[in-house]
Amino acid sequence: MARMAVYTSVTSSILLVLVCILVSALFFQNQAIKIYEGMETSLTRSALVEVDREVLNDLIIKTADVVSTIEDPVSMREDDEAAYFEKFSEIQNSTEYKQLWQKLNNTRRATISTAYCVSLIYPEKGYWVYVMDASDSNVQRCGELLFDDFSAYVGHPGMDYMGNVTISQKYGRVRTDGVAVYTDDAKGIYSYLTADIPISTAVKNVRTFLFQTSIVAMIITAIVCVGVFLAVNKNAVMPIDAMAGKAEDYAGMYEERFDSHTGTDIFQDTYNGNVKELIKLSESLRSMEFEMNSYLKDIDRLAAEKARIGTELDIATKIQEATIPRNFADFEKYHQFEIYGDCKPAKEVGGDFYDFFMIDDDHLCIVMADVSGKGIPAALYMMVSKIAIQTRAEQGGTPSEILRYVNDRLSANNSVDMFVTVWLGILTVSTGHVIAANAGHEYPAVSDENGNYELLHDPHGFVCGGLSGLKFKDYEFDIPKGGRLFLYTDGVPENQNKAEEFYGTDRMIEALNECKEMETKATVEHMYSSLAEFANGADQFDDTTMLNIWYK
Repeated sequence: MARMAVYTSVTSSILLVLVCILVSALFFQNQAIKIYEGMETSLTRSALVEVDREVLNDLIIKTADVVSTIEDPVSMREDDEAAYFEKFSEIQNSTEYKQLWQKLNNTRRATISTAYCVSLIYPEKGYWVYVMDASDSNVQRCGELLFDDFSAYVGHPGMDYMGNVTISQKYGRVRTDGVAVYTDDAKGIYSYLTADIPISTAVKNVRTFLFQTSIVAMIITAIVCVGVFLAVNKNAVMPIDAMAGKAEDYAGMYEERFDSHTGTDIFQDTYNGNVKELIKLSESLRSMEFEMNSYLKDIDRLAAEKARIGTELDIATKIQEATIPRNFADFEKYHQFEIYGDCKPAKEVGGDFYDFFMIDDDHLCIVMADVSGKGIPAALYMMVSKIAIQTRAEQGGTPSEILRYVNDRLSANNSVDMFVTVWLGILTVSTGHVIAANAGHEYPAVSDENGNYELLHDPHGFVCGGLSGLKFKDYEFDIPKGGRLFLYTDGVPENQNKAEEFYGTDRMIEALNECKEMETKATVEHMYSSLAEFANGADQFDDTTMLNIWYK
């Protein structure tokens, strides 16, 4: 394993060098090209110094005057080439023209430029008109047209021409840039001296240099990596392999050591070298060997303890499940309503619970509660709360009186500072009238006879168990024929997805209205499916409980 790590490190180093070389090559190539491109403007300015500007300007003006006499240069160039160039022949055959051409051509030969061109630009018409082409091939005659895209140039005549790249059969990619030579805004004359530089040749030279440099760098890197590998292999890998072999022997003796609980000397004199880190590792192995045997009995004891706790927790889960009513079929004899609920704790046991029971033949007591905290403490507090609520409710009284009694009982010996939020309602089965009280619990959702759910913003009291002597307030509402009542704990609106967004009551009402025609069980199942779809696999840290009543 250690040797493989060294192989990996060497390989990674070589790959890293290759990547660095590649990145550096691209950067160097781009910078070199920019340098070449920047040279064009300097070359054209230098060329202007070598020529007679008055002669050059005169030739430009004469060429522009000839162009102005032609109604449509493009059509004439295409229809009658000879007649078109005849108009410019006097300029091209003049002594001044030939002397200036020779001067620019000589200057071109002394630089890296492949051409110097004096041109008139007509951006609104989309073409150039050559005045002079001092190149060594494909010499353009005076008056020749060159079409170009001036969309980025229109509106800026007379400024330096930040040119473009064209493809030449002889030179490949050619970059053209230039400087303004003569500008007359009144006559619309804009002339430039441009220079061409073969970028393809420059790129080829740069790549050759980079390739040679890369080969040398790779050879040096390979030599260094091989030297590092040999040194690391001798001083670190081989000793680590020896320690690993003894560690395997130690692990193979597990059953023998577990039965006898005796010490071993496997790691004695494991390493006798002088690498400080390996000396510490050897000492750590000997210390581990000394301590490991003493842990075996502890591990055995903890395993038995964990098994016992797991069994007890499983029993606690079953006991708690048994206390939450699931006898929905027993209430089918009451044709006035249908009821269904479900409770899913975040851990094995939780603090959420619902309850429903008949106080008499015409009154159904409905409870939805949420105990603070999680796990076994919340489950125990939940049991106490549930028993206190049911015991007091069966004695009669309004919801506020019942909650007042429960609050006093829970507050009397609340040394653990726990509390429970409770929504408690008493439904008159024959009329659909509900008297309810809310001790810090979530707002209930009530629908009309068409099944459209809305939150009922009822008056809230303080939680039960937090402070003794509190009074709670009753309020009343009616569930219409065909209407529904949906109760829930905060695990529903506070359900979160992986983006840490809350499910919220607005999304809950929307989901309820999607299933307003369903039976109570299907409604609860639909809501759990909606929560699961929203969470999309995100872990949930709160119990989730729902109860749905359909008043038929």
